[in-house]
This record gives sequence, C-alpha cells and structure tokens, in this order.
Amino acid sequence: MTATNSKRILKSSLWMSMSVVVGKVAQLLSQIILARLLSPDDFGVWAMVLILSNFSIIFRDVAIAQVLVQRGLDDKKIVSTVYSLGINISIGLFLVQSFAGFPLSLFFGVPIVFPLTVLAALVFLIGAGAGSHTSVMQRQMKFRELAICDGIASFTRVVTAIICAEIGWGVWSFAVGEVVMTLIDSLLKNYFSRYHFTYTYRLDRTAVNEVKKFITGIVSSSLAVQMNTMGDNVIIGKLLGRQTLGYYNLAYQLAMTPGYILSQVNRVILSVISQKDNIGKKTFISQVLELYAVIFALIYGLAFVMAPWLIPLMYGQAWIETVGLFQILLIFGYTRGFMAILGNTLVALDKPMTNAFINWALVPVAISSYFIGVNLGGAKGVAIAVALVLGISATIWFGLAICHVTKWNIGFFIKSIFLPIVAISISLTLVFILPLPQYLIMSAQPIFLILSYAFFLTIFSLGRIPKMLFSTIMLVLKN
Repeated sequence: MTATNSKRILKSSLWMSMSVVVGKVAQLLSQIILARLLSPDDFGVWAMVLILSNFSIIFRDVAIAQVLVQRGLDDKKIVSTVYSLGINISIGLFLVQSFAGFPLSLFFGVPIVFPLTVLAALVFLIGAGAGSHTSVMQRQMKFRELAICDGIASFTRVVTAIICAEIGWGVWSFAVGEVVMTLIDSLLKNYFSRYHFTYTYRLDRTAVNEVKKFITGIVSSSLAVQMNTMGDNVIIGKLLGRQTLGYYNLAYQLAMTPGYILSQVNRVILSVISQKDNIGKKTFISQVLELYAVIFALIYGLAFVMAPWLIPLMYGQAWIETVGLFQILLIFGYTRGFMAILGNTLVALDKPMTNAFINWALVPVAISSYFIGVNLGGAKGVAIAVALVLGISATIWFGLAICHVTKWNIGFFIKSIFLPIVAISISLTLVFILPLPQYLIMSAQPIFLILSYAFFLTIFSLGRIPKMLFSTIMLVLKN
C-alpha cells in the first residue's frame, strides 16, 4: 500500500471505529439503565422477537445493495435495478414479518411477541432504499458521513428506549427505539449520499440476471450465518424459558460488542479490496488479520478478566448469571472477527456463493451441538458449543476453505493470527495462577495482563509487532 492509500484507509477505519465506539458506549449505558428498569424476562421476550427480525434483515436492501460496492456505480441500469429490488423486497419483508409474528408467539407461548414483531417490522418500510444510499457512500469512501449517520442514529435509539422504559412501556421500549433509529438513519443517509435513484416497479431482467448470482450468494451466506448464530437463542428460549434467554442474550450482546467495531471497519475493508488486484488483496488481508488479532486479543482478554466484578457492578446482582456465559462467548466473539474478514475477502473476489457454501456447511454441525450442549449443561452448555464449534472449529474450517478457493498458502492465515493468540493465552494463564489478595484483584489483574501480553508479543515477534503498531498509530496521528 502507498502512504496515501494507507492514510485514506486508516482515516476511513478510524471514522467508522469512532462512530461505533460512541454508539456502543451509549448503547452500553442504556443497556445498564434498561437492565435496572426492565427485567430479565423483558430482555428474553425481546430476544424472541429478534430471532425473526434478524432473519428478516438478511433480505433487507442493505445486504442486497452490497453489489454496488463490489461493482461500482457506472452501470446506471444495474444501480436502478438494485435500488428498485431493495424497495420491493423491503415492502415484502414488512408483510412477511408481520404475519410470521403470530406463529412465533405460539411457538414460544408468549402472546406479546406477535404485536411486538409487527411494530418491529415497520423498520423495513421506513428504511426502504437506505441500503442503496449506504452502498453509494461506501463505494465513494464517504466514511465520515457514514460515521455521522450511524452515530446519530444509534444515540437516538438509546435515548428513545430509555425514555420509553422510564415512563413504563416495558419491553415495548426496545421496538420503539428501533423504529425511531431507522427513521433517523434513513433520513440522514438520503441526505448525505446525494445520489438520485430511479425507482421502477418492473425490473430489468437483464440487469437482474447480471447481479442475481452475487446477491444470491450474499443473502444465502447471511441466512446461514443467522441459522448458526440464532439457533442457540431458539433452543434456549424454547427449552429453558425466557428468563434464561434474557441472561444469555445479554451475555451474547456484550461478547459481540467489540466485534461490532470490526463490522463497521469491514465496510472499509470491502471497499478497499474490491479495488485491488489478487496479490494486493492477499497482502492487505494479511495485514488486517494481524492488526485485528493483536488489538482484539487484548480487548477480549481484559473483558474476560474483568467480567466477574464488572458485570454485577454495572447491571446489578440480578444479572450475575450472565458472567459465566459472557466469558465463554468471548471465545466466539474473538474468532468470529477472523471469519468476518475472510468472508468479506470472498465477496470482494466475487465468490459470494463460496462464502455461502462455507457457512451452510456449518449449520447442521452447529445446531446439533446446541442440542447436545443444552442437554448436558443448560445455557452454559450451549455457550460452550458456540465457542468450540462456531468459534474455534469454524475459524479453522473457514481458513482452510478460503485458502483452497483462492489458492493462497494457509501459512498467510496462520502467520497473521498465531502470535497474538499464543501471547494472550499465556498471559491469561499467568493472571489466574498469580496469587493476589482479594482487594488487589480488580486493579492488579488487568494491569498485569496488559504488561504480560505486551512482553510476550514483543519477545515472540522479535519486536516487529510493536513497531508495526507504532507505525500505524503515527500514520493516523500524522493524518
């Protein structure tokens, strides 16, 4: 990468990271407040609604419009077709989710799930077309504007949900927050993209055929991911009840929080690698994998160490059951980042169907492991299954599969992630065997982990990784 390209990529990544950090900090604060205003039952009911909502979002125009990031905006016929297709599908999703809410409420035996699902479905009508505007901004590298949109929309959801909970709306607070956020997000992205789309009810068949394979791959891959990541919620909600699901869902959301930063940076990654040659893609992805492995290993390690006292402190003793689940799910959160980066690589290589196949191959194994987990260890058993099967095993499978498809040597993947994983594993082991007085644990363990991790990372890499981090930081500051 040239210095100019590096600066632009880092600046874009920084904007997206800042927006998600601000949004997630605000959401975390609201979550703490909501956890004290609402009950684990309320969180469990909303998790049931999310099972259907998250499946519906797979087909939303945000996913479909990714083809505009990969192929560009030169062909106006394709651009208009993708936009129109997104609008039509959004309307259909509103109807489908509204009707599907009733059988979902019968499945769980919780009547309120039905009207909540209908209210939540309004996001599809309100946000119709916003996905195309998002893709235009990604393709044009307008990440500062995207960061502003995401930040304001997230903050709006937080404030709305808290106000609704405070006045006694209970679980409805979640749904109202989502609807208001989508409205603000849609208005802002329409304003900032400044791109005029042409809607046509009758779609151009030639244009549809040109993008059909790509869109099918994206949607199919996302569907498989949701089957894997929502299957645990379905099983826990059905077999263990909504209170246990409330604990599990909070643990899952917390464990995934660092990964949401990567999901925003992935917008930058997709935009960049879509415009590079094959060698450039491999080099860039190797750098991204290593940077993620180094930074997020420490973040997840600190979260693991601090969870036993920090979660009860923030959420109250009523949520103590969340701690063990959260620590186990951190393994999945960390490994999922690698899979997200590799999945974006396949999309940029115009191989979305391969990405879909890799994810679908995991579905029967993952679902089976959830059933085994819930029978052997309840919610913790499911969390262990998620960590081992959908986390560690899936990452290895994903690395092997992508190297086979791209003809890249598996060494590029192992070399990028190996040292940070070894360093954080040794550091965590030392932290927990180190004899410390109880009153020093809260302060000493995190500090020791940071120093130990930095030491081993420096030794193992012969000083290369610290130099790489220093160069990256200086590049950002100079920009």
